[in-house]
Formats: sequence, structure tokens, C-alpha cells
Amino acid sequence: MHVPPSGPIDSQASADALLVASLQAAALLGERSATAGVALARPPAFGIDDEARARAGSLIAAAIAAAETALRAAEPLLDVGATGAVVDRFIQAGLLAQSGLAAAALLRAEEHRLAAALVRDAGETEGPGVQRLDPIGGDFAAESFAVRAAEAARTERTGDPLLPLHDITAEDRHALFWQVAACLATVSLAEAVSEEALHRAAGAAVARTLAAIDDGEGIAPAAMQLARRLDDAHQLDDRLLAGTLAAGRIASLAAMLAVRAGIPFDDARAMLTDPARFAVLLRACDVDRGIAAAMILALALGLDRGFGVDPAEAAARLVDAYERLPVDRARGEVRRVRLEPLYRDALAALSDRPC
Repeated sequence: MHVPPSGPIDSQASADALLVASLQAAALLGERSATAGVALARPPAFGIDDEARARAGSLIAAAIAAAETALRAAEPLLDVGATGAVVDRFIQAGLLAQSGLAAAALLRAEEHRLAAALVRDAGETEGPGVQRLDPIGGDFAAESFAVRAAEAARTERTGDPLLPLHDITAEDRHALFWQVAACLATVSLAEAVSEEALHRAAGAAVARTLAAIDDGEGIAPAAMQLARRLDDAHQLDDRLLAGTLAAGRIASLAAMLAVRAGIPFDDARAMLTDPARFAVLLRACDVDRGIAAAMILALALGLDRGFGVDPAEAAARLVDAYERLPVDRARGEVRRVRLEPLYRDALAALSDRPC
């Protein structure tokens, strides 16, 4: 293969690139040192391990690429530059810190890992009552099929997690598409495209692509619809909750607990990320102590990452306190999430107690 000789211009460009790389490394080291005290003071459970980081990174890249593909297809003026280059530009520009995409990706990655751990620990025995989630015919067949379809859209054939655009909140999806449009627009501007025409076209493309996404296809509305139907039929009982957890169907369980506790889906799902919060949520739903004990232990083992307090011991302490917590008090704590966040946080600060 013929390699052209390097001239003075090439040498100068290489030297500049080396200096830029050195300056970037120095800045990164400075930022790392500045945040070391905060990072090391955090409890280990607060950290993001390599597995979660890799999975979340893949989900973030896929979501950005999906938005890029949709916008390129919607507007020729945005279909410029190399396809797939937006991901790096998006992250390098710091746009990831300005949206909730990273949080959504991390939540999905950790939910996937928890589901796999629950299924593995449960073994081959199907959880009690879980067969009611997948009836053949019957009153809930349509709702059950919708949940299964939404679950399938969240998992690749390889078993790896996916983050469909309709599972990202409307606010975060809005931010994502505008940010990706900006990444594409800057390339067009570099090619001397009319700025005014480009901005109008970008705005119209974002509006069209966002309008084409059906929120009703997401896991949350499908799972909530099934949970409400089960509740109306008086079948949303403790055995079904236990079986759903054992089956690793986190979203379906979150919806069931949300309906029983009278809180939004996202708030119920957030409480499945910690055994103590999970225990309070189960108590708010007045779940039988024996069933709750098994569920708390299963979740603690599923969330365990191999360091800190033994999960079985931690679960035992939570179960011991379970019956001592009055149901009404647990419900009051759980339903505080429905308050306006600024109001709720101010109440917590004024009363010197966590919300």
C-alpha cells in the first residue's frame, strides 16, 4: 500500500493533535482529582460498576443513534456527514449531562441485571400465581399480550437490554431529539447551508419525529393497564406479586405495586432499587409478612453486588422491622412522592427528615 510522504503541513497537524490530546488529558486528570474526595466518600453501593457502565453506555449510544436515524430520514438538510458520528459529538460536547438519558439508561441496565438475578435465584420453579399474567384467552389476554410485546421490545435476541424511545420520558425524549438535531445542524452549517432555513427545517423535523412515537407502546402504560384490570377483578393479590418478582418481571411488579399503593409507575419502580424502600412499599400495600419476607430477601439477593453487609442479614433486619411499621404510616411515606417535588423537598428540609 502506498503511503504518501508527510509534508510540513501534515507534521504541523500531527504536532497540534498531540498537544491537544495532552491538554485534554491534563484537564481530565484535574477534574478527576477534584472529584476524588466526593467519589471516595460515597458508599460503594452508590457507585456504577463496569457491567452497568458498559450496558448503560450501549443503551445511550443506541438511543442517540435511533434519534439520528429518524431525523436524517425526516429532513434532507440534516442528512449530512458520516452516519453514526453524532454519538461521539453528543457525548464530547457534554450534552449527556443536560438530559435524563443517562439516568434512564442506567435504570434500564440495572433493571435488566436484577431481573436476570431474580430468575437465576428462583430456579426452574414458577412463582405462585404468575401464570395469571399470561392467560390463554380469558378476560386479560389482550392486556397480557400488550405487556409481553412491550417486554420483547426491551430485550434483544441476544438477551441484552434495549431502551426503546417510547420508554424514555417525554421530557427527556424532547431534549434528546433537539440535541441530536443540533449535532446534525452544525455539520450542515459548516457546508454553508442557509442558517434560517436550516433551523426551521430542524424544528419541523423534530416535531414530526417526536409525533411519530407512540407513548402507548411503552412498558409503563401496558403494565399499568394489566395491573388495573387485575385489580378490578380482585386478582391483584400477594401471591401474584411474589410470583411476578420471582419471574423477574420488574416492570409488571412495579405497576402492580403502583396500583395497590396508589402511586405513579415510575415512583413504584424507583422503590424496587433498594430493599429498604421495597419493604416500605410492600408494607404500604399490606402484603402478608411471610410473603413480604420472601420478597424482601429475594430482592436483596438480586441487588447484591458482592460487597458490604450480607444481603440475607440486611433482609432479616428489614423483615424484623416490617410488622412494627404501621400500614398507615408506610402508606403516608410512600404517597409523599405524589407531592410537588419542590414542596416535598422543602418539607423534608424543614422537618430534618428524609422524604
